[in-house]
Amino acid sequence: MIHRQIKLIQLLLNNVETYLNGQEVATFLNVSNRTVRNDIKTINATFLEDLIISTQSKGYQLNTNIYATKEIESLLDERMSRENNLLITIAYKLFMEHHTYTLHEIESLYHLSKTEVMDCLTRIQNWATKFDVAVSLKKKQGIIIDATTTNINNAVLHLNQLSNYDFKVEDLIVQELPKAHTQKMRQIINQNLQHFRLQASDNKVQQLLVHLILLIKRTQPDCLDWKADVESLAIAKKCIQDINHSLGYQLNDETSELFSFFISYHFNKFDLGVQQLFIQSYIDRLIQLMDEKIGFAFSRDAILKHNMNVHFSRTYLRIMRNVYLNNPLTAQIKKLYPFIFNTLYEAIHQLSQDTDIQLSEDEIAFLTIHFQSSIERTKPTQINVIIACYYGIGVSTLLAEKIKKLNNAISIVDTLKLEELQSYDFKSIDLLITTHDFNVSNISNLPKVIQVSPLFSDDDAKHIESFLKVIQNPMSHKNDLSPIQFSIESDFKLKNLTDILSIFNRTEEILQQHHATLKGYIESAMERERQSSTFIGNGIAIPHGNPEKVLKSHVIIFKAPQPIPWKQHNVKLVFFLAIAKKDSLINRKMIQAIAQLEEDDINELCLLEDTQLKLTLIKRFRE
Repeated sequence: MIHRQIKLIQLLLNNVETYLNGQEVATFLNVSNRTVRNDIKTINATFLEDLIISTQSKGYQLNTNIYATKEIESLLDERMSRENNLLITIAYKLFMEHHTYTLHEIESLYHLSKTEVMDCLTRIQNWATKFDVAVSLKKKQGIIIDATTTNINNAVLHLNQLSNYDFKVEDLIVQELPKAHTQKMRQIINQNLQHFRLQASDNKVQQLLVHLILLIKRTQPDCLDWKADVESLAIAKKCIQDINHSLGYQLNDETSELFSFFISYHFNKFDLGVQQLFIQSYIDRLIQLMDEKIGFAFSRDAILKHNMNVHFSRTYLRIMRNVYLNNPLTAQIKKLYPFIFNTLYEAIHQLSQDTDIQLSEDEIAFLTIHFQSSIERTKPTQINVIIACYYGIGVSTLLAEKIKKLNNAISIVDTLKLEELQSYDFKSIDLLITTHDFNVSNISNLPKVIQVSPLFSDDDAKHIESFLKVIQNPMSHKNDLSPIQFSIESDFKLKNLTDILSIFNRTEEILQQHHATLKGYIESAMERERQSSTFIGNGIAIPHGNPEKVLKSHVIIFKAPQPIPWKQHNVKLVFFLAIAKKDSLINRKMIQAIAQLEEDDINELCLLEDTQLKLTLIKRFRE
């Protein structure tokens, strides 16, 4: 089945209790009624027999008399997993083999129709561009892959991104050689590492083996001076010598030099010399920029500085050798911490004007974890509270019990009489809760004071919870949405199902009408999208450009009648965030709220009328 037919089944699953007529299905898929009928025939013939039934004057519905809903969902999930893996397998074959495949050859190899092959090819094309790998179809030639060897290798190592399921590309690479050969190579690599007193886990040996196989199977990378330190080169030469002797290979000194880089990299054996000064300067500037953009004192975190120095030293080596590192957690990091990720992207892009250092989204995701960890370190694990009550121990105890239930971090340090406040040492106390006013003169180190009613109302609880959110989130600030204009584009239709450029063009029109941005803003957003997709999962994309070019903040929400292709993904809601630098804190709040939307939330939002959709989203952003 092609992707469109999968979407058709998903549509019927989402409306399992009702009938959908042909026009409704055709509108959702943006195809003709005839195509819908043909797709249903294909589904019933190749997926599940008589899965979709047609009732005259009513429309289409899943045949729940034969198949249970959970059974259909399970089989569809299994089919999608298999087809996602097929996409990876086809891309792998196109990138790895020194052969130009025709469409007919791919059809025959994988028993696919021409339409299915074209569907796969389009998704691979859209994805491969971020690695500077061009995939094109030329008459009388076939499928052409145009890229440097290094860029193709980098794309191959990231093929798992073409699937939403767990898939190890390394397993495909290792299968390039006979199993007996790879087992012997593992043994040789491990023995030589041990001989030089380097302890390596099975995973690290596997990574070295994968790099070696790529060096063997593909032409050598177009890069000069890959030599590493003396010891790593000695290990690499001995490994290559043993492999040639044991397995009859004819690997040369160039392969040894290239392999030595990966050995030195994995065992931190590079002497960066004066380049270390540049690395330290870059880290300091990056941390300072993050301070300014987020309003958080990252520069005071010594642990962050140390960890960044260790991590970015290795990052710098990868950049200098144009070697990409596959980060399997990138998609999850972008969804969990979109504000930090996007702010880092902006800061790194700003630094690139002087340093010419561009980082992939995998690298930015790694750095995101370091900055998020810094934020987490500042969050208090315990909030020390004092209760001062006019009414005595009974009311004090009742208050203490109610307040403790508000948050696990609350620790009731003491309960006092009002007259005891003047002499109390409030050092290390975060919050003072009282039932009455008191004289604050001559009290040193007085913490935040919240006055509550003796019997503790719901409003009192909300007041304290609001304070706890602030103290537990050091980046929490006022969330006033008044400077931001919201627009809904629900009747928007793509000119081309594989072209998101029209979304950017329509955004530019709206922003120009409101005089909201400076010249070059949309270009910066398009470049941002090219470098790193703003898709964050669950059918959501959050494109945005340079905040320095935004005069008035504007959020444009696109709700298309059918899912919008977004590189290798599909999105249902596009939040175009044209947010000015002065509103960055509000932007953070909105991005976090968007990232918390589940797929069911998105489906519900897509059913709302424009006004209701706008009000619902603004309410979420304010929570």
